[in-house]
Amino acid sequence: MSQTAPPGEELPPGPPPLVLAVAFDLVTRYRLRLTDDRDGRLGPLSGQYLLGAAAWTGRRGAFVGFYEPPADPDAAARDLEQRLRVAEQWAGERLAVQGAERCDVLLVALGPPPRIQPELAGSPAVSVGAVALDPDGGAQALTPLPPGLPGLGELRAHLRAVREGRPVPTLAQVDLAERQVVAGGYAQPTRRAMISAPLVTYGLIALLVGIWIVEQTLRGDVIAREAPGRSPLFDFGALANSGAAAHDWWRYLSSAFLHDDRSAYHILGNGFALFFIGRLVEQLYGRLVLLGTFVLTAGLGSAFWVACTVVGVSSAHADIAAIGASGGVFGLIGMLVMLGRVQGRDVPVGVTASIRQYAITIAALNLVFGFVFPHVNNYVHVGGFLAGAALGLLLAPRRDVGGRALRRIEQAVLAAAVVAAVIALGIAGQHLASVLSQPPSAQPGVLNG
Repeated sequence: MSQTAPPGEELPPGPPPLVLAVAFDLVTRYRLRLTDDRDGRLGPLSGQYLLGAAAWTGRRGAFVGFYEPPADPDAAARDLEQRLRVAEQWAGERLAVQGAERCDVLLVALGPPPRIQPELAGSPAVSVGAVALDPDGGAQALTPLPPGLPGLGELRAHLRAVREGRPVPTLAQVDLAERQVVAGGYAQPTRRAMISAPLVTYGLIALLVGIWIVEQTLRGDVIAREAPGRSPLFDFGALANSGAAAHDWWRYLSSAFLHDDRSAYHILGNGFALFFIGRLVEQLYGRLVLLGTFVLTAGLGSAFWVACTVVGVSSAHADIAAIGASGGVFGLIGMLVMLGRVQGRDVPVGVTASIRQYAITIAALNLVFGFVFPHVNNYVHVGGFLAGAALGLLLAPRRDVGGRALRRIEQAVLAAAVVAAVIALGIAGQHLASVLSQPPSAQPGVLNG
């Protein structure tokens, strides 16, 4: 049902063209939401501005408001000083209510610049600025402008475009643009931030392939020195779920870098999985998180298998070698599945949903293969996945994709895991060298992870 205004009743005037031009950028480039004076979150700012835009969620709160100052210069100065104080108080309250780390406010006066000397508290987490946009004059900053919001040069460009008669969006077009950006989950800036070469992923794959080539090269020499019935992979650093090979801590990590030396299918499968999953983690979370998570979840997946053996869930096989990177790959998958659940809630919804669906599909396919094909260690897969999901609850994506910077303790733990892996590979290399130094003196099943 539609209604029309009674004869003689005019609709209220809309925002000026200059306001609409700036507002279009606020909702598309700066990802702010148009405000409604009925929204209780505005508090004392409600009803005081021709048009407003705000950021209500995430680590950063923001508000941009446009208003027409009084014609009298002294009254305009008093009015702006009052607005600045109210805005600063509102921003301070927003930090607690929103849980934001900082809050930025920009007040835009549509008229000649008043002369003021504002006295603000100056909280490091709150930045309140003001600028005057005079259609008949120019743009002038009245106080330092907050970072991350339109700057003086950008506002002057809008003012110049309006003066030259360039097309200006209507209020309906600004509203539609806001809805389209929200519906798309603000995905475009995040996708641009994710366009980077996953060099560490490529390097990790190259390391796995290089170690596999070493296995191929030295396999015959190791077999010649190995006791009958014992897998030569133990001399390369493989893990068993019982016996002596289950007691060496370094095997829990070194085994993740080994693959079946009798066929290329194992290294190819894990290499391709790491290529598709690892680069997503590297682009979303960063290089240190990729390496640290891969190592941690690979080791914890192996520990999960051994623990299941201790409690009797898995059968003990001291002569079967467990190898493969898939424990770490499943850990990376588990991390992606948790994207946006606790950490990374500011990552665009469209991005998180598609990545989670992709990760779940890959995990499900690998688990099915694990039950269909023999000699696949699903205990390591499940353990790695659970460990990765737990890390996904703690570690946030990169700041430029909607997350935050790593805390020092997180950096320290991840770096320690990487160092431990380097040490484990070094011990495995020493162990292999000691075996090869012996004179020459077949092989049971192998569990692939």
